[in-house]
Amino acid sequence: SSFIEPQRNIIVLSHNVSQDVADGLFDVNSLLTGRVDVLTRCINSALWVSHGIRKDTSVFVMLFPHNITIEVRGSEVQNL
Repeated sequence: SSFIEPQRNIIVLSHNVSQDVADGLFDVNSLLTGRVDVLTRCINSALWVSHGIRKDTSVFVMLFPHNITIEVRGSEVQNL
């Protein structure tokens, strides 16, 4: 019998997200605006291990009050 790794799902709830951030209108050189830096750190921390990317993990970033969910799949991430 073969071992199957469990799927990890991590949910990040982000409240009071500005409309600009929800629309993807932010400057990557100034991630502090709208606290996008916190969201990127959460995704990075959830997916990164010392030897690469967790392929068995998905991160769901939920942007409230806009009811937008962004899924980042470790199995599809490259060059993190």
